[in-house]
Amino acid sequence: MKKFRFLPAAGLLGFSLVTNAGSMEELKQLFNQKDIELNIAVTGDYIYTANRSDNINGQSGYGDKFTYTAFLGIYKTASEKNPFGFGFSVGQAWFPVVGLEPIPNPDDGNGAFSKSDTNFGVFEAYVEGKLGFVTLTAGRFATNIGGEAPFTWQNVNIQRGLVWGGEPVWFDGIMVSVQYGKFQGYIGVNDRDTDDGKMALEAGVGTSFANVDVGFNVLIPDKKDETNTKVYNLTVNINYLDYLPLTLYVDYLNTPQTGDNADSVGVALLGEFKVNNQLSIGGRIEYVNNDEDGDNYGIGEGNNAWTFTVTPKYQLNRYLYVKGEISYVTLGHKHYQKKGDKPNDLSDNELRLGAEIAFVF
Repeated sequence: MKKFRFLPAAGLLGFSLVTNAGSMEELKQLFNQKDIELNIAVTGDYIYTANRSDNINGQSGYGDKFTYTAFLGIYKTASEKNPFGFGFSVGQAWFPVVGLEPIPNPDDGNGAFSKSDTNFGVFEAYVEGKLGFVTLTAGRFATNIGGEAPFTWQNVNIQRGLVWGGEPVWFDGIMVSVQYGKFQGYIGVNDRDTDDGKMALEAGVGTSFANVDVGFNVLIPDKKDETNTKVYNLTVNINYLDYLPLTLYVDYLNTPQTGDNADSVGVALLGEFKVNNQLSIGGRIEYVNNDEDGDNYGIGEGNNAWTFTVTPKYQLNRYLYVKGEISYVTLGHKHYQKKGDKPNDLSDNELRLGAEIAFVF
């Protein structure tokens, strides 16, 4: 019964937050007067995977998933007027990815998953300084790679895509960025979110023109890093139509290993059709391909996948929304074990249904 009470309880929490949004808005305005941005988000989530046992090969965690996200972020962007900036965010979140089994439990903020859903951690903690065209950022911050954001409420879909699953998210490091007119670039060194003492180089360039933003980014870790996959990313944001923004991003992954390296390619197209001010429909289509030498996308060596995700969203008011989701994955070769006692009875597809209610301030 606890599971079935979860989403209504999340709804009551969201209602409580909305009823107090007036005083919270006053607080936010006070922060804005100091050029400080305050972000708060609370979500209740549910994802169901069809035709799958709750336990696979003695491992639990494959059943229906109920969980939540709680997020608090405070940011101040460095500018020429105020050259000092910072970012700090804490909370608990989970990062479900289509086609990856099992769905992970919430993250502790440091990239570690647990059987518990009571983890709490720091997502970002950085300072930055700006001098002319140059900005220096140091601490823990998010990567610039990819076309999807870390958290559910920041994306058109509840689940992230397989292409996103092959990318970094956060790390500890230092970055120097330069912006001049419509052109920008950056270079930085980070720990690739590992504690093995090995560093990675991330760099990128970008520009914008005629309602199109284009960015090319690379991540090159130390070959001896425990997570040593090289990532080459092209992201294009297209905003010709206000009611249908699109994002196209392409990744090439290369993992050094004994023998031939493991190479993979992923392509994703995302969009959100805005029916009106309250109703929108998010969608994502992806194709990923692993070569015969490795598995950078968690679908098996030499395998490929198409993923399709549709996510209607209804904005109840300024702060509260509900989402529903259906996703389908089809593989080139069978890979998913659906029955706990039948390791050789594999499937080449996966169907999921999801729901989310969220308060975002």
